[in-house]
Amino acid sequence: MNKIISLYILIILFLAGCNLELSEEVDVKPAITLERIDISVSSSGIRGTSKLTMRKGNKKAFVAVGYYSDHSSKVLTDLSIWRSNNKNIGYFVEPGQLIGKALGFIKITATKDGVTSNTVDVEVTNAIVTSLTVTPSQVLVAKGQTQQLLATATYSDGTSSDVSRSVTWTPDEPQTATVTPTGLLSGDTVATTTVEAFLDGVTSNTVDVEVYACRSTGASCLDIFDTGSGKLFTNSPSKTFLDSRGGSTNKGFTQEIGTSGPTGDFYIFDWNNADSLCDTYNSKSIAGRTNWRLATVNELRGLFNTNGNMFTARGWAVRINYWTSTSRGPGYANISLRNGHSGLTMPSDDYLYASCVSVP
Repeated sequence: MNKIISLYILIILFLAGCNLELSEEVDVKPAITLERIDISVSSSGIRGTSKLTMRKGNKKAFVAVGYYSDHSSKVLTDLSIWRSNNKNIGYFVEPGQLIGKALGFIKITATKDGVTSNTVDVEVTNAIVTSLTVTPSQVLVAKGQTQQLLATATYSDGTSSDVSRSVTWTPDEPQTATVTPTGLLSGDTVATTTVEAFLDGVTSNTVDVEVYACRSTGASCLDIFDTGSGKLFTNSPSKTFLDSRGGSTNKGFTQEIGTSGPTGDFYIFDWNNADSLCDTYNSKSIAGRTNWRLATVNELRGLFNTNGNMFTARGWAVRINYWTSTSRGPGYANISLRNGHSGLTMPSDDYLYASCVSVP
């Protein structure tokens, strides 16, 4: 019995020794660890970028590459935590996607498994113009008339602004239409042309321009009569024309039937309205001028003496007398541009036509 027990113990000890020997022969491999992370702009291909510039509102894509202890590498862009040291200037909208929010400097890094990448210095600069739009895109203007153009720039940060005074205006046929530095287009010759605007290397849409002859002042045009040396007179405006320019204070309108004026509706004004009409022309830069005022009685008398009936001469509405800026007693002088007669002095609250004059 003792022999059996002794044999059993020997067998157990033998087997234990074998297992110990086997366990000593197992090859235990060391753990693979992340040693370094390099971040760079995805399009640059330059490992470990250290500095770059981006525009406000633009996005910049970065890539993170991890290098391991076994000499392998792996793209970690989507697996890393991306950080900006000032989110008010630039921040990550998703892994590796940085957006510039405001002007300034930031530092960005990526981190994974306790390892932090190289630091990239980023400067966020002014947004750039991405598109330029001019409105209206089609202009129909009478010869001698004006139309304000509006140029709107859209920037890389999504904002937009009126840049009408900053662009370079370029008409294709300058003899047909000209554009001032503020965007005021003037029809000079009956023809068609196009206009474009340029800013910071960006070209606007093309504006089609047609300049036509103003043959009826009852239509949507105003007769601007150059009597010589650049002195301009306007007829009393039709309802259609003044409405198309945003209107001006008035006392309603009267109808001409073609005997003492072109067929159509024409506004009538008290004296204060008439004076304000010229201010309206100034605000609209009619004919490119900003010094419109009510004509004096002598100016309108001289206009009639030289040209006669202004309906016959220029197609003006003349059935009603015209206000003047010349005061008489408690009211103001007025004159007929149909027969040249000076009317009785009228109180300022009566209703008449109005002609504005501009002297260069």
